[in-house]
Amino acid sequence: MKTIRVVLVSAIVIIVGAIAAGIYVKWKSSPEVSRTRMEDAKITDISPMLQLCSVEMVEDVPIKAHIGSRHIFAKVTLVGNISFDLNDIQMSQTGDTLRVSLPKEIVEVMESTEPGSYQVIDTWNDRMLRSSHFTTAEENAIKAKVKSNYVNSIYRRGYVKRAREEAVENLTAMLRAATGQPVIVTDNLNTHTSPEERNSVGGMP
Repeated sequence: MKTIRVVLVSAIVIIVGAIAAGIYVKWKSSPEVSRTRMEDAKITDISPMLQLCSVEMVEDVPIKAHIGSRHIFAKVTLVGNISFDLNDIQMSQTGDTLRVSLPKEIVEVMESTEPGSYQVIDTWNDRMLRSSHFTTAEENAIKAKVKSNYVNSIYRRGYVKRAREEAVENLTAMLRAATGQPVIVTDNLNTHTSPEERNSVGGMP
């Protein structure tokens, strides 16, 4: 059975609010000339570990694969995460308006660490009296392909588009509240297709 649940991370408000306040203090304390020449500026005082996390998916994914005449049918629970590294956010100042460019999303897919997250349901060999055994290395290679395909499915089902839209909305609200200034957060990348799909590779089997 295939199940999925999508969880929105509410901690985004606290994290982005605190960071936005720090950005504003740094910006206000800089000389006027610096504030009018921010085109090449980046946020450098924020730990790379701080990320704007928008959407998390947990899903049971069926596996049906073969190596030669050996076949395997299994299921694996995958955890997908879409986030944005705040170190990559770029800002510029036009008049009294702060302009922020949303960076490229980070899409990660991992196997769940919960007990029973990976289960082999059946294995067989098309050749009579031949082994149907799969080594751990072979199973890991199959799961790696499943993870890669799942990344593509995250893009196809619109989760990345949704995450980027919510990130723009949340960053705009938080930065406006922290600075008291007009803020425009733009999504110039508009990357709603995965790198594999842009190269015409991948897709769920």
